[in-house]
Amino acid sequence: MGLTVLIADDETMPRTVLRNHLPWEQLGVTNIVEASDGDEAVEQARICHPDILISDVKMPRKTGLEAAEAVRSFCPGCQFVFLSGYSDKDYLKGAIRLKAASYVEKPIDLEELTQVLMEIVREKQLLESFTPRSLLAQPSEENNCPTEGKAKADQQLSALDSLIRHRENEKTEAALGRLYRELARCADSNSEYLRQMYCQILFLFLNAAQTYNVAAITRRADYLLYLAIQQETPEQLWGVLLQTARDYFAAASPGEADIVSRVEQVLRQKYSDCGLAVQDVASSLGYTNAYLCALYKKSCGKTINQRLTQLRLEQAKKLLAGSEQKLYEIARAVGYSDGKYFAKLFTRETGLTPREYREKHRGN
Repeated sequence: MGLTVLIADDETMPRTVLRNHLPWEQLGVTNIVEASDGDEAVEQARICHPDILISDVKMPRKTGLEAAEAVRSFCPGCQFVFLSGYSDKDYLKGAIRLKAASYVEKPIDLEELTQVLMEIVREKQLLESFTPRSLLAQPSEENNCPTEGKAKADQQLSALDSLIRHRENEKTEAALGRLYRELARCADSNSEYLRQMYCQILFLFLNAAQTYNVAAITRRADYLLYLAIQQETPEQLWGVLLQTARDYFAAASPGEADIVSRVEQVLRQKYSDCGLAVQDVASSLGYTNAYLCALYKKSCGKTINQRLTQLRLEQAKKLLAGSEQKLYEIARAVGYSDGKYFAKLFTRETGLTPREYREKHRGN
């Protein structure tokens, strides 16, 4: 049976482009339904029960997130893909809470959206024979490991949870190794218990990934549980679990240089946003404000705000020297809504007023 996709956007053009220019047949989609606002999206979803909802974030009557929350209540298997601009960053926090499959920034890159949809479809196909999570969440009474081994395993499971949440990469892998050796004694006669323990450990990673917004793990939750069913040996099960751990830490604990690089990327992309604050940068990268500010200053010897100011003034200099824009227009273009404040800041940092700088460097 083919898949059903619901496209919700209050503008006709994006809906038309998506309907006509995505490889629906290749994706196995046979039914495409459209909605022009949030309320209509919910109404259409009650009728067609979509497998995938592609929705703009900001729409009349109901936002995309409000519509998705309503659809989730009666269509729990639906996957969500949100289309958004950077100014929708507060809404995107809600997308994470909804466990959206993905969100794609506008203007829409059709190739990127196609890849997102292909991943969703691929996982849905793998899950056709999937056993519900509820059957795996708790070990059955008849599948218990010997009491002594089980007690040790339970203690190590509790310690493992703490290590995962504190992002202790090497210690987590070592703990997994110890836990595996403890459980291996049970495997020959009771492989089902080992499989259930695998699921419990996996839920530790999934819960931590939800806390730290590690989409690379939360988006694959059902697929990872599916693998728990498909693997035939304890070694295969543990191999999948170790790879999950490495994927989690690679996404949740990037190196200091990588974090600084990501901050720089956000600042360069968004410096013209007059409302941009350090808290916004931290939230977009999944870190607390205090942690990110401390790490950045330690690594770069300056604050994020100082780097943002530096970047904005660099761009202002280019515009002053190479354009005929008015000063208030340049101020807004580099992220300052108050022209007088911009002029005062520019003079303080460069020793020249914006007019003096323009006269001195015009055409350079």
